[in-house]
Amino acid sequence: MKERLSKAEKNLLDRLDKVLAGQNSGEPATFLEEKLWQTLKKFEYSEEKRAKEQESIHRLMSDISHQIKTPLSALLLHLELASDNSLNSQEQAAALRECKEQADKISFLSETIFKVVKLENGLISVKRLETDIVKTVEDTFAVIKPAADLKKLTVSTDLPENLTVLHDPLWTKEALINILDNAVKYTASGNINIKIEQGAIYTRIDIEDTGIGIANEDYTKIFSRFYRVRTAGTERIEGTGLGLFIAREILRQQDGNITVSSIVGKGSVFSVFLQNR
Repeated sequence: MKERLSKAEKNLLDRLDKVLAGQNSGEPATFLEEKLWQTLKKFEYSEEKRAKEQESIHRLMSDISHQIKTPLSALLLHLELASDNSLNSQEQAAALRECKEQADKISFLSETIFKVVKLENGLISVKRLETDIVKTVEDTFAVIKPAADLKKLTVSTDLPENLTVLHDPLWTKEALINILDNAVKYTASGNINIKIEQGAIYTRIDIEDTGIGIANEDYTKIFSRFYRVRTAGTERIEGTGLGLFIAREILRQQDGNITVSSIVGKGSVFSVFLQNR
């Protein structure tokens, strides 16, 4: 067949072969070469995207396995203890209570991970409405106050009477609860303050605490999946390491943002930004 091809056709085929091999012919690209080059780039991008997605799934599965392993091991251990006939009824009851606690942890972790997967894959519909952000913050405050009261923390607010911004009340409330929950967990004593300030384009919600603070090198890490802030001594603070990750994803889907500033040993300020009307 090649013998019957004209010189121009052979030249074009040679140049196309070079494009397929990723080489530059050194001559101005023809329309056909350009289209072929664009198609190849699309295939490369698709392959690269698929590889990244597979890596992300593998990393997530590894994280899930690691997170569930501890409560699952504890659950199996206490189930064995609860069935030990050599223990008295009080000891068996204590083992069963521990079983329920560990089962609740696994259930909560599973639900949270499912929420993360849905957020990352756009399966959750976050709808921005022109509605009062003050009410959303007050509803959040009501949810978190009992936990703060148990630790004898003072929770104060500096809020306007009403302020309309673009946000999804339900999901924004969940994002704020996750931030406030962290503030309560990592604050041993002192106070937590919630403040709203309206700017020209964005409205800012500051959540300030007098907790243990966050080191500069951890500022970006704390919004990663399963990342836990290092605490001094042997104290272990319960949590999934997913709260701030979920908060950031919720805010991003509303064209919002979240930032943090902190001083170790003195406290942190998480700032949430939402678009005005």
